Amino acid sequence: MKEKKKRKKSGLLRRKANVGRMITYFWLLGFLLFVANPLLESLRYAFSDVQISFGNVNLVPIGFDNFIKAFTLDVEFVPLLIDSLATILIDIILITFFSLFIAVMLNREFRGRGFLRAIFFLPVIITSGALVFVMESDISAQFAGASGQQGMPMLQTVDFRDMLLTITDGNRAVLILTDAIDNVYQTIWKSGVQILLFIAGLQAISPSLYESAQIDGSTGWECFWKITLPMISPIIVINLVYTIIDSFTDYNNELLRYIQRTAFGSMLDFGYSAALAWIFFAVISIFLLLTVGVLSRRVFYMND
Repeated sequence: MKEKKKRKKSGLLRRKANVGRMITYFWLLGFLLFVANPLLESLRYAFSDVQISFGNVNLVPIGFDNFIKAFTLDVEFVPLLIDSLATILIDIILITFFSLFIAVMLNREFRGRGFLRAIFFLPVIITSGALVFVMESDISAQFAGASGQQGMPMLQTVDFRDMLLTITDGNRAVLILTDAIDNVYQTIWKSGVQILLFIAGLQAISPSLYESAQIDGSTGWECFWKITLPMISPIIVINLVYTIIDSFTDYNNELLRYIQRTAFGSMLDFGYSAALAWIFFAVISIFLLLTVGVLSRRVFYMND
């Protein structure tokens, strides 16, 4: 009987492993077909002076000159990189704590729970289409400006913060209030995926663990620290990785906008822009490796 259960368990594990491999193979195929070639081309651009004339692209090798320029001659890149890192650190902390708090609340049984979950995930659906339109409009306008032609205008938005400051003559209290409201809004707007992942992790915890703890006299706070937090620690790592990548690649990131302007704006310097992008990619990779390396030691896995 035990041997039969053991074979059944090993068969289930084997099927799960096969599903995981299949998903990985599909991703690898898509990477090779659509991503690998542009990635290698951008690396060639980073080590070259890209000269475009009459529709032809000529690459003149210049070694590490573009990378040296970024740290020695460019007065905008390093400050933007530092500001981007500081902003992302704050975003990671706020979004992770907020999404965990909301997920714990939404995991409780109450009327309208499904509707509230949909509301928190709605920004993810809305921004996916709007972001593409804004990017296309922005790049089109920059190309038109670089060539001296009239192109598609950029998407115009109303800045209520500037309106309030104008009405109140730049009152500092209003400035602080509007910044605080904007930070709360941005945190809620960027937490949809993380909330869903946390809810999935919370629902995977066996209720019997909480029942046993309550019988032993544990409080709700103790259950959270001793059961909930360790059990969802893998989800915390996943959410941190997602939040880091999402924050670094956010279209409103000033450093990304600067890299885009360098390539498609008045400069049309594709080689230098590619070098900046690769430096940014290296910073993201180091940030992710440090985060995963430090936190993976404290992750609790049920099967370990």
